Amino acid sequence: MAKTLPSVVDLLQEHGPLLSSDVSRMYREMGLSDSAARQRANRRSDEVKQLYGLPFPRGARFLYVEGEFGDARFYSALIVRLQETGSAYGAALSGLFARNGICLAKDWPIVSSAPEKQKGHLSHSRILDGLKQAKLVQEVDITGIGLCLALSDRIVSWNSAHFRARLTIEHVLRAAVRDWAIRLGWSSKGAIQIAEEDTLPKFSTMNFDLVGPCYLNALITRSKGTVKPGFFVCDVVFGGTLQVEHVAGFVKKIGNLKALRNLGRFQPMILADAFTEDALMVLRAQGIVAATPESLFGRQVAAALAELLRVLQKSAEIAIGNPEKIEELFDQLAGLEGNLRGALFEMIVGHLVRMTQPGSIDVGELVTDFATKSKADIDVRNVSETELVCYECKGHGPDVRVTLEEVKYWLEKQVPIMRAAHNNELRFHNLTERFEFWTTGQFDPDVIAYLEDRQKNIRKYQIAWQGPDEVLTVAAKLKNKTMHRLLKRFYRKDPLA
Repeated sequence: MAKTLPSVVDLLQEHGPLLSSDVSRMYREMGLSDSAARQRANRRSDEVKQLYGLPFPRGARFLYVEGEFGDARFYSALIVRLQETGSAYGAALSGLFARNGICLAKDWPIVSSAPEKQKGHLSHSRILDGLKQAKLVQEVDITGIGLCLALSDRIVSWNSAHFRARLTIEHVLRAAVRDWAIRLGWSSKGAIQIAEEDTLPKFSTMNFDLVGPCYLNALITRSKGTVKPGFFVCDVVFGGTLQVEHVAGFVKKIGNLKALRNLGRFQPMILADAFTEDALMVLRAQGIVAATPESLFGRQVAAALAELLRVLQKSAEIAIGNPEKIEELFDQLAGLEGNLRGALFEMIVGHLVRMTQPGSIDVGELVTDFATKSKADIDVRNVSETELVCYECKGHGPDVRVTLEEVKYWLEKQVPIMRAAHNNELRFHNLTERFEFWTTGQFDPDVIAYLEDRQKNIRKYQIAWQGPDEVLTVAAKLKNKTMHRLLKRFYRKDPLA
């Protein structure tokens, strides 16, 4: 009697979701011919569903049993198949996994390793649409950060405090790599670009964290008496050790660029905490420089960056118990301090408030107005028996000006959310409320006029503001002079001047 072969449903229930090509292969291994295996794989009951929106090579379809869509086994199998087949969707997921499952939405063209437009390749917007349709990726709006893209909660869990800290350190590292490239002649000060709020550096069809023209002899080309520069391109990923699957997207991005005709010479680099041996081999085989903070800036800086990640996630604890750690980090990260001002100013204000005002403080507190679902990020909050005070902290260099637009956003958008959120908690009901704006930058004249007008007309709560001189005066009153010294060194004047 002929052996009864399992149905497609039987195979999916036993092995989990599969590609139609996997099902055909299994039937061939059971003794069927190629043609018979394909026919058997296509003979599917209504229980078998196929995923739309994410194409696979050679017309293969991702198959699963009805009811499995979105569960852990479904996502695990789908991600494996996307990465195994070298899919552009798999490469994009690789970039998200390398970044702990979340990135800024504006950085998607960099993270996805896909072009905006390139013949024969899916665009980064098309890839995002497909991943969202499959519910692999979701949009998340994080107050104080903005619109982000994150892997489904069923795939990986991400920590908002770690994410904020990581973004700060990546910002610091991009600027550090830019300065390193300028010092070594890889590019020039006026030409190299780094990813910022409104800038996504681009080389040919791809976006990177850093892009700069390079006139080093190995990269330039000469034609008819003219010299054409090469380019230096780099992506920065901080927060863990990168494995082969994490660097796959970057490798694909570089490979797609190399395949372009008439493209000039360029040198790619990826900077991360560390790499596995296998990842290093893959990168080096493609001529990609795999750099770490230690290899570029030395062991002390690498250790300080790791410590900074820890400190930024425990801001209140450091501000209260170990303020000397802030100055220590500035000293250890010498040359990068300009990029640390904003990140560490919240802790400085937290310490000043803790030492001069009664009550308990919170640093980096996220609150929600449940009526509107709106969220606000409170930099520093101090709660005493009679008063609740929220501090907006803007740590700038002395030449940076605070604009009317950002003060209006704080007072007219953020403060109402904070007040509504506090109104939902009984412990705050009998407290007077005050909101203060502290900065080491300079207020524009129209900002002062606006604040003075609002101060006279607001009745339900109080507002106040402190500029660089006032902040320094508060620090001077402390017995411990660490904060006063730190503010004068790193906020009142440029230490590199």
